[in-house]
Amino acid sequence: MMEIHSGRGRILAVDVGTGTQDILLYDPARVAENNLKLVLPSQTQILARRISKLEEDLLITGGTMGGGPVSMAIRRHLKKGFRVVMTEDAAKTVRDDLSQVREEGIEIITDAEAADIDLTSVEAMDVDLEMLFGVISDGGEETPETIGVSVQDHGFEQGKSDRKFRFEKIAEMLDSDATLTDFLFEKPPAYYTRMNSVIKHVQRSFSGKVFVVDSKFAAISGVLHDTSARPCLCVDVGNGHTMAAVVGEGGRLDSVFEHHTHSLTRERLTDYLVRLADGKVTNEEVYSDHGHGCHIKNAPGIGRIEKILVTGPNRGLLSGCGLPIEFARPFGDVMMTGTVGIIDLIKNHTT
Repeated sequence: MMEIHSGRGRILAVDVGTGTQDILLYDPARVAENNLKLVLPSQTQILARRISKLEEDLLITGGTMGGGPVSMAIRRHLKKGFRVVMTEDAAKTVRDDLSQVREEGIEIITDAEAADIDLTSVEAMDVDLEMLFGVISDGGEETPETIGVSVQDHGFEQGKSDRKFRFEKIAEMLDSDATLTDFLFEKPPAYYTRMNSVIKHVQRSFSGKVFVVDSKFAAISGVLHDTSARPCLCVDVGNGHTMAAVVGEGGRLDSVFEHHTHSLTRERLTDYLVRLADGKVTNEEVYSDHGHGCHIKNAPGIGRIEKILVTGPNRGLLSGCGLPIEFARPFGDVMMTGTVGIIDLIKNHTT
């Protein structure tokens, strides 16, 4: 593996989603729009396509990455009658509870055992640094001194619903007067298995600072890049999940709501947003509606919201909703919302 050295005071931000990985190499000396930008298929998409082309037994090594497409590809591979063998960290891509992974027919082994198995192998990872730094080098750019990555991580506690556990931890943060910067980690709590895997993987070949943040909070941060209006209702309508948050003075998070995008219509989401601002949505309501949850610490009321800013690939869901929404385009590009959010969080963390 090539050794990657840092330099130049730049930040490489990688926002990992289900469909794409959005990449921004930020140089503070440049006009924002002149920074190197890439939008590529996410690693879960890339690995899923690779697996779908194989017609043989398979070994998967590496770390814990985003599931979704790759998990479905693994299950299809099993249905074709092939063995799937995974190392313990890689197997958590399918489910954090390894007993449930075994129940699906996947064999789980240690890293040491994997070294002695003669099977076609692929490596699970959310960020392919060798590929990214190859592009940066081929483009004549210099490598960064800091890397920031965003992934969605529900967290894991044995025997507990991942949706419930995710919002328990979000609620704890809001109740401690958390700001957006508090969701950025150099050393994530152990229960964030995917975030820890990202840190471990990147540090194998990069000697600079590495930060990780949940992708939804990166998007909320990016939404706020071009405005100082507070309180602000920020909405990220993603491919998999929709998050809304009311952000108060100093970046304080007053409330957070999260649901599955495919379960929302324009009318339902608009109703949720109004009631979120008014403090009239409960965690139990959202969870029972098959969403992730909701936590409200402060509710300014919809009439006191200074701005409603919307981003995400499915932001059009709110077009014509009747609320005075504006579409956020940090650095002039909606696809860079998460990456700009990562950069702003890192800059706030280090100042």
